[in-house]
Amino acid sequence: MSSKEPWLTKTFLASLFLGIGGFLYGFDSGIITPSLALGSFTTYFDNPNAPLRGAIVSVYQAGAWLGSASVGITSDRMGRRKAIAFGCAWGVLGGALMAGAAHVAMLIIGRLLIGYAVGTVTGVAPVFGAEIAKTNERARLTATNQMMVAWGFFVALWTGVGEGKWSNTNQWRLGFAIQAIPALILGVGVLFIGESPRWLCLKGRYEEAAATFRRWHYNGSNDEWCRTEFAAIQTSIAEEMQAQHRLGWVDLVRTAPFRRRLFVGSFVWAAAMLSGISFVQYFQTAIYATLRFDQDQQLLVSGLYGCVAPVACILSLFFVDRVGRKKILITSSALLSVSYLIITILAALYPAIPNMPTNAAAQKALIACIFLVSANYSALLGPMTWIIPPEVFTTELRAKANAVVQVIHYSISLIITQCSPIALERVGWKYYILFILTNALCTLVFALAYPETRGKSLEQIDEIFGDVQPKRDEEFNPDKEVVEKDGISITEASR
Repeated sequence: MSSKEPWLTKTFLASLFLGIGGFLYGFDSGIITPSLALGSFTTYFDNPNAPLRGAIVSVYQAGAWLGSASVGITSDRMGRRKAIAFGCAWGVLGGALMAGAAHVAMLIIGRLLIGYAVGTVTGVAPVFGAEIAKTNERARLTATNQMMVAWGFFVALWTGVGEGKWSNTNQWRLGFAIQAIPALILGVGVLFIGESPRWLCLKGRYEEAAATFRRWHYNGSNDEWCRTEFAAIQTSIAEEMQAQHRLGWVDLVRTAPFRRRLFVGSFVWAAAMLSGISFVQYFQTAIYATLRFDQDQQLLVSGLYGCVAPVACILSLFFVDRVGRKKILITSSALLSVSYLIITILAALYPAIPNMPTNAAAQKALIACIFLVSANYSALLGPMTWIIPPEVFTTELRAKANAVVQVIHYSISLIITQCSPIALERVGWKYYILFILTNALCTLVFALAYPETRGKSLEQIDEIFGDVQPKRDEEFNPDKEVVEKDGISITEASR
């Protein structure tokens, strides 16, 4: 294959479309932030206290937990496309319930369903993207999820700014109604794109897999590459199934190599949640309130905050396939720890005390550090959360393992979002110390325990962990028959 391939490949365009799931995640996560700052919202729901505000936010994470937990079943049985469509259906229903919420219970149920949709889609879409990508574009394709999350958050925050300017007691319903639109578009549209060839191979549908692989990758002049690459994928999956047989959930922790895979795939999401990004995203208006900003100022600054992530994510697409995964992880966590150290010092030395003059320079510096947290996460750590988990698991376990990864992700996020408003209300700036320590710890773990996977195919990554022995240099088993279908060689076991 030529090293000068165009960016706008079929797989890249497909990854952008699948990224609507990331947009849904970002928008659903972001729209609650300005809603909590709207007087019409708080008045309608009788000024919810800190625990109830935490529940309204965190029930979304609970729904996402349930959605991600179901992915190992839905994705393996239904296929990658139908599993995504299944999740999106719940997103449409959840958006409708939230937009029409007559009381807080209806709002919470709608948010739970939206969370279920997001958990399902974010559990499947990165796997789907990784499975259709070439090695040299895999990071870029899966990193589009983070870019689309950022754009979703951006649109949500500026929707909140618009709601704040709209003088209507139902202004908060607009953003909740918009949630259903991306879910509907993705749920219908995903059924019209090709399935994952690797999933089709896993199900023994080799001819369909070969034809689908060719539709994804054939460009009119790479016939030989399509033959050899598909043969390697098919052989690798056959080796996995021969070595591992039919694997279940318990097999994820049965052997040391599998446990290491699970640790590598899970810890990067744990690090992302312990980075404090969920706290900043969901409760930044509360942070700005501690600086004595009024409603319009809170919404405006949160809108400006939302502009940072999309730009950072776009920039990351230009280097994410060129710089080692490990180097990006270490750099990001170290810089996040330093950023929170500065935020803590500024908040401690220059508190905004009622009826006392405020230090404008300190306020601006603190907000700048919050913006730097967003830029850092969006360009460095954030994309790695979508890239690393799908690539470190074998094909047979990829859906189940990614489900476990997302369960861990949403479990930590649920705890952070439920506890943050209470902690901020009770201990103030001292809460930021937690994120200084967690990011410093993550820096050490990435430096000491993570392998480098950049530049390796999904099949070559198997060799890093040592639980699948490569046989691709050996001749094919004589009991297997090689046939040709649509220009691609298909290896079939003789009956």
